[in-house]
Amino acid sequence: MATEEGEGDDVEIYLPRVSANVIGELTRSVPLFLRKKGAGRGIRKVVKSSNTAKIERLIGTFQEWPQLLDPALEHLIQPFVTAFVHYVQNHARRYRQADPEKPVDPLPRAICKVLYTFCKVRGPKVISRFLRNEPDILEPMLDAFDLWNGPAERANSSKQMIWGEKYVMLLWLSHLALTPFDLESISTPAVGTTTTSLPTTFSSPPALPNVAHRLLALALRYLSSASKERDAAVSLLVRLSLRPDMQHLQLHHRLLHWVFSSLNGPVDSTARASIYFYTGILSYLAGFLRSGGGKTVAPFLIPIFQCIQAIITNHVAIADGFLGSAVARKLVIKIYRPLAVHYLSVSADSNLNALLTSGMSQIDDPDLLDSIFDHLLTSLGDKDSPVRLTASKALSVIAQKLNPDMTAQLVDDIIRRQQENNVYDRSADTGKGYNVLSMDSTASRRDSPQADPSASHGLVLTLSHLLYRRSAPPAYLSTVIELLIDGLDFEQRSPMGTSLGGNVRDAACFGIWSIARKYSTAELLSIHTTNPQSKGEHRPLNSVIELLAAKLVLTATLDPEGNIRRGASAALQELVGRHPDMVPDGIQLIQIVDYHAVGLRSRAMNDVSLQAVVLDKIYLDAITMGIPSWRAINSPVAAVRRDAAVVLAHLVGNHGVYPGMLSLCRRSETLEKPRYSQRKGEKPGDEWHGIYLAHAAIIREGWFEESLLVHRPNPMDHHLLLEEDGIFGPEDIKSHGRGAASEVAIEALCTMIAAVSGQSKPYVTLSQLKYHMDILEACFKHCTGQTLIVVKIATVSTINLLEEPVQLHLITGWLKDVKESRNGQLRSGGSNVALITVVGAALQSLKTYPVTEDFMSLQIDVVISQLRMESNVGTKCAVLNCLFLPVFNRACSDYPQLKEELKKPLIESLNDHTIDSRGDIGSEVRIAAINILSETTAPSQWDTIFYNEAFGI
Repeated sequence: MATEEGEGDDVEIYLPRVSANVIGELTRSVPLFLRKKGAGRGIRKVVKSSNTAKIERLIGTFQEWPQLLDPALEHLIQPFVTAFVHYVQNHARRYRQADPEKPVDPLPRAICKVLYTFCKVRGPKVISRFLRNEPDILEPMLDAFDLWNGPAERANSSKQMIWGEKYVMLLWLSHLALTPFDLESISTPAVGTTTTSLPTTFSSPPALPNVAHRLLALALRYLSSASKERDAAVSLLVRLSLRPDMQHLQLHHRLLHWVFSSLNGPVDSTARASIYFYTGILSYLAGFLRSGGGKTVAPFLIPIFQCIQAIITNHVAIADGFLGSAVARKLVIKIYRPLAVHYLSVSADSNLNALLTSGMSQIDDPDLLDSIFDHLLTSLGDKDSPVRLTASKALSVIAQKLNPDMTAQLVDDIIRRQQENNVYDRSADTGKGYNVLSMDSTASRRDSPQADPSASHGLVLTLSHLLYRRSAPPAYLSTVIELLIDGLDFEQRSPMGTSLGGNVRDAACFGIWSIARKYSTAELLSIHTTNPQSKGEHRPLNSVIELLAAKLVLTATLDPEGNIRRGASAALQELVGRHPDMVPDGIQLIQIVDYHAVGLRSRAMNDVSLQAVVLDKIYLDAITMGIPSWRAINSPVAAVRRDAAVVLAHLVGNHGVYPGMLSLCRRSETLEKPRYSQRKGEKPGDEWHGIYLAHAAIIREGWFEESLLVHRPNPMDHHLLLEEDGIFGPEDIKSHGRGAASEVAIEALCTMIAAVSGQSKPYVTLSQLKYHMDILEACFKHCTGQTLIVVKIATVSTINLLEEPVQLHLITGWLKDVKESRNGQLRSGGSNVALITVVGAALQSLKTYPVTEDFMSLQIDVVISQLRMESNVGTKCAVLNCLFLPVFNRACSDYPQLKEELKKPLIESLNDHTIDSRGDIGSEVRIAAINILSETTAPSQWDTIFYNEAFGI
């Protein structure tokens, strides 16, 4: 996003420091939450909802830093677990539903809310380890669930448990399903009619124990739930069906046949046909393949594959619209991943190979694997990020099971797809050829609109996962690193102005982190870099490690997204730590480019980058080549462009960065004049705005001083930017009126004019000065508060270069325009506030030469007319704040008799009580008048009679 990241940076620094206090407060709150006060200290039956919310809020504090909870996790969770088990075993029939008129919850509900919050923060896999797993609490938990929730036909009743209770209890039951004892040995016979029954389409084993029957019915009942209970029900079903005693009863056979019939059968109008039901049974297939052993899953691999293929190819009824859900597409990949891994393992085992096709349909080995790989590679370009993430991880896991030749083919296919997806702007090429493994690669810019950001993200992320598992053959390491470095520079924007390249850069950071962690120094030193042959533009690179360090410094300091800057910082730390003495000034570098220091974008660009460049020239080269790019000068955020211009000027002035100037000017030469359109999000003038600001800042640093140009070449005549056929001109300001496009043009032009006019020896011609004044006069009518300051500075700088008669002529004309304005509007159009502000600043700068009495009278007439006749409060404040004092001070020094005319308008301003819908807006006028009195206290300026009259004495 084009926003200032890092607002949460202070919180992330603050939380680790105060985590002990938060955990201490949690520890103190838990006993009072669960138990009554007094000697007996029995557990509560109900809990205030406010107390539950307080505990949830304290736990939620650790959402961004869940690992801070780990030291105290067992100590915090055990009291809740103990109290819940005690309630289930002794007080289950006293469970009371919440009374809408009383803000209280039954104790089990309150505990389940807290445990769910723990699961949300730390993850259900971690939290389930702290749940009690004694076999004797299995049936009491089932009894409590049936008692508290009631029969299925009352599913919509207000007297049911809430979803959080069901989720936690189902998760707990799935944990209890891991008991090592046969369920037959801990099961009691069924008494009466249970509240749970199996689906009519499912045929259970005849000798199924009662407790297993109840667990199975409960899991199948919530398999089609639309909320989190479905995940817990899937976990319970998977663990139940894979128990050895249940496998002996062939429960998994019956469940899989029921799944196949449900997926392949006709779709009816019952709840069974809902998307949640199919999501649940596909989740069960994924869990079964993931958790089952080779001997268990081998007979079902081909039927499962054929079933999923039928869904993908729309050969079954449920396929219509089902795969439109990202969750469904992700589940297909979660099924394919363990299926391919099991298939490769079983095929290589002669003892299990017979089970693969026993009694099942035959299928050729290449067809199955090719279909899986084709689907996964296609999914890398999916429009939804979770699907791409799952597909990339699945390919990297499967690659570990492949033989070296197949792995090489897979990596080669991924590289080829990414190279075809990458398109470069050859017009920006310097003629030396494009090579990513060189510092000069930043000079070439990606032609990003032609690249698919989703495909780039999926492919780069897959390469990163392959590197993390060391699955990429060493022969491809150089090419993979090229693609990762290129991924760090990927950026694309949607028509609405939203960034689409962040995922690609984030994946590239992960890939470089994986290289630093998984590959040795010797392996990386074997990769050769390309050093530029031009006259010392860059310091030669000694290794690809130095190149990676330089690219990571560039990303960590200039990237627009905070998580990517931090990712680059983490990768840089890994690179320095795993490859000692290979990164120049590595220890100092990671102390400067710290994880927290780069959190705030302005700090990373303005402070961290300037500290890093002094360590070694490779960091200086990387940052100066990166600033003229989309990261800084061409950023969609105006504040970032301003900061980038200042940073580049600092580097040019203090480090003599000629390559940075060349990069800026080469970019300037390749751009065309912006053509503004009305399409939202399209701002073609943003880059030119940044280029103007950068040139202006460099001019202020003295780069273009004539005395210095003798010793350094001038790569671009900056005056070309202010010629009549330049990039921006008065027509850009007039045609767009007051708007974002006009403000960009105004700031760019006026900043450049101020810089050129403010040189110690400005060299501008008379025709150029005239054109500058035409620009400034166009700005007077269209500038707002944000651009008014720069317009004022530019006007004063330019008018000081003119001869005195010309100055007097210009200011006289401006004063007449202000005098003729009405209701805050000039006769020629536009607000008069900017013109009043500029005239006041111009008069203050003209203190040295004499002023005629006619000119003085005109100034006083303007002040009086605007204060007495003008009803616009903004105009009055502008006159009092900007124009009154220059006019009054000159009258006191040159024409004392004229200053008396200013007394009455000032007294009237002290009594301005204008009121509108905003309230007493006249107070702004009164405050401005009081400020004038506070600055004009000399006896020669006002007499005692005036003060008495002004203050009503």
